[in-house]
Amino acid sequence: MALCVLSASACTELESGSDLLEMQPGLLSGTGAAAAVSDPKWACLDGAEPPSAVALRPMVTFSLGLNDPSTRSAPPDASIRACNRFDLQCSTPVLGPLGMSADELFHLSLPQGFDGFLEITSPAIIPALYVFSRPLQTDVQDEFIVVSLATARGLAASGSVQLDPMLGLMAVRTRDCLGEISAGVRFSNDKGGTAFAFVDGLPVVGYDETNDEGLGGFVNVPLGTVVVQGQEATSGRVSGTATVLLRAGWIAIVELDPRPQ
Repeated sequence: MALCVLSASACTELESGSDLLEMQPGLLSGTGAAAAVSDPKWACLDGAEPPSAVALRPMVTFSLGLNDPSTRSAPPDASIRACNRFDLQCSTPVLGPLGMSADELFHLSLPQGFDGFLEITSPAIIPALYVFSRPLQTDVQDEFIVVSLATARGLAASGSVQLDPMLGLMAVRTRDCLGEISAGVRFSNDKGGTAFAFVDGLPVVGYDETNDEGLGGFVNVPLGTVVVQGQEATSGRVSGTATVLLRAGWIAIVELDPRPQ
């Protein structure tokens, strides 16, 4: 079976018999290192706190850096479009396409309260959908890992999970009540698929709990709208939910953040 990974400019086929991901138990040293229930980093799970007041302004700036761990740099010729949450195919972009600035960041000026998604494309990566988990209220800078086509080919040749080009991929990032990237969050979704967690910037199949990198995800998830949930592993309390749209050949990026909006 060949895996066709779509990008902004090309379709790359994996050789038959090479579309496999590796399962390597025992690599996640941070697994199970969730904080105790009394730890302040999970204090917001004990009861809803009122959201902080923010100054009203027409526009805010969202700056995003992209990191390809296989090259330790931003992907070449990357482009971003900002899309309304209900414009699922981004037929009428809110902004873009925009290229990367000289500082290797995308700087997007967006309406305050924007809660849609970004389309991220480059000839060198699996195209990605970055989903905002909470309305954008202030100027924010973020960075996220992208998956290069070379990494996808290498992973597909290395293990025991077949990649179905007709199904979706998802990356999940977990935070705690302090807004920090957090280990010890078990993640699930309502459509299925095979779970993985990131180790040293690369996905390892067979784990559904984040380690210190706070990154996990799913392969071979049915397309369409998917509801993702995180649970603090020690207590089982819900630590975040999000809704994400999956497309064939794209990887959706979603964040599980327990802080009140």
